Amino acid sequence: MTPVVFEDCFGWLHPAAGRRGVVLCAPYGNEALTTHRAWRAFAERLAEAGLPTLRFDYPGTGDSVGDEEDPDRLRAWIDGIHVAVRFLRANTGVEEVALVGLRLGALLATVAAQEARGVNALVLLAPCLSGRSFVQELRAMSLLSAPPEGAPPAVTEEGIDNGGFRLTAETMSALQRLDLLALTEPPAPRVLLFDRPDARGAGRLRDHIRKLGVDLREEPFPDFAQLMSNVQRATGPCETLERATAWLKEGAPAGNVPQAPGPGASLALPGAMEHPVRFGPTEELFGVLCEPADPADRRDRPAVLLLNSGATCHVGSGRMSVRLARRLAARGYASLRIDLAGLGDSGSRTGRADNLIYCQEAVSDVRAALDWLEARGYRRCVVVGLCAGAATALHGALADARIVGQALINPGRYVLGDGVTSEAVTGTAIKPMAAYLPRLADRATWRAILRKDRKAARVAHGLTKRIVQRVRIKAGRVRAWMTGRGYATDDVAHWFHRLSERGVHTLLVHGADDVTLGEFETHFGRDGGPLRGIRNLRMERIAGADHSLTIGPARDRFASLLDEHLEAIDAATAQTMARNGATMIPKRAFASGTEG
Repeated sequence: MTPVVFEDCFGWLHPAAGRRGVVLCAPYGNEALTTHRAWRAFAERLAEAGLPTLRFDYPGTGDSVGDEEDPDRLRAWIDGIHVAVRFLRANTGVEEVALVGLRLGALLATVAAQEARGVNALVLLAPCLSGRSFVQELRAMSLLSAPPEGAPPAVTEEGIDNGGFRLTAETMSALQRLDLLALTEPPAPRVLLFDRPDARGAGRLRDHIRKLGVDLREEPFPDFAQLMSNVQRATGPCETLERATAWLKEGAPAGNVPQAPGPGASLALPGAMEHPVRFGPTEELFGVLCEPADPADRRDRPAVLLLNSGATCHVGSGRMSVRLARRLAARGYASLRIDLAGLGDSGSRTGRADNLIYCQEAVSDVRAALDWLEARGYRRCVVVGLCAGAATALHGALADARIVGQALINPGRYVLGDGVTSEAVTGTAIKPMAAYLPRLADRATWRAILRKDRKAARVAHGLTKRIVQRVRIKAGRVRAWMTGRGYATDDVAHWFHRLSERGVHTLLVHGADDVTLGEFETHFGRDGGPLRGIRNLRMERIAGADHSLTIGPARDRFASLLDEHLEAIDAATAQTMARNGATMIPKRAFASGTEG
């Protein structure tokens, strides 16, 4: 697969030699993030079947240029599909083009197909019947979610905020004019419709499309929930997508077309340039480099390495990594947002399932990114990670002295291992002790523990384990104080001390009520006592923040904290260079493995 750019849209071309091509039209928002890895696998499967395939980000989404609050978003999304079709035809020589859309993408694909009148086939995967029903569904989901205390309302007259994505009032109004049941012309000669198990109105859509003279095939979508529920399940085999592949291959024009090398891919942004990059021993890892347009603006500043938040692709939860990267470029900082192995658009890790997090092997991916940045002239780096990305950032800093600063957001764990699913981490998270104290005084809680209620037993086991761990770690500190050695290998506070001694600046950020404060409390106590007084370490709590910082004001607050963090690192570097009479940073300096 080859990264490509066309008219401010970023995409991936999956080449094949066939004469029928496919354009994939992604769903909206969090559904696009959830299905990203599955969508990639689907595109690869289509290419293997001889169908050149293009997947892309609509304008203002993913890695494409623009923002969701820009005007005329709906028109831009539909026009993006038209541009994608033209690009596929021009760069692969295909004679026929099919569109495949999922959820809102199916609605957009149908509208684009009807406008273009040149689409040969259309696959609708659990389509939204109308823009009005989609807006109603999104509004209901946003109202039903429990926001953190102090967060602004998710639904207002100005728009809907859902998981860090914003649907403006203008976009909602435009969407509500789209209705598949109002089609007056056939969108394509052949249509394949997959109905979700709980679909309402699918029968009416089927009947309406057939009245337009379309050759329609209707099939069930039994693995809809598997595909859409979370990133881990979405990586499993999807029989529905296999059936879609077989249907798209039916009757494809015979013969092959010569395959030309893919075109270059760079995005010009206001004040910045972005370049997709491959790195790692076999270039199996993927990232996007975002640099200030004027190289002089860098002023020998460190690059910023943005890691995956959990199992979310390099775009970031609520597109946060893209927003941060472009904000940093405007302030003179280059950044590289990457996918660790098995995530997003990077290759799979040998012998491991995809979308696993808290993997010790991910540290080697971080070091590969540092190697690539150093080869481009960036010898120092500040690493930023959220959730599992925070743990990977910490271990990367421990392993490599080119990291001079780190910003850790809501780390769910501090210790890496063989990798776990996001579901497993959520299921085993222990809340802060204060959340359990009222329940421990309740007789019903003890009765549940005594009768070995599964949930109560898990909580009791977690609390006991936490107490034992704290005692063991404190004993190690006493030994170290008396003998100079003896720290527990998982004494995370000692890790931060070692980083401070090396001059690494740390920003440790939590949402004011985040569930990960239980993990924080396990290692550092309720007030973070072992961390207080550590030089160059700053702890902050953000009010009104959800775990992934998808709420606008909380996200903006973190961006401001990161600005201050980078400024402090720049100031410290300038002081060191002035004191030492240095004119440049040493080219290379490694720590000898992970410190503990």
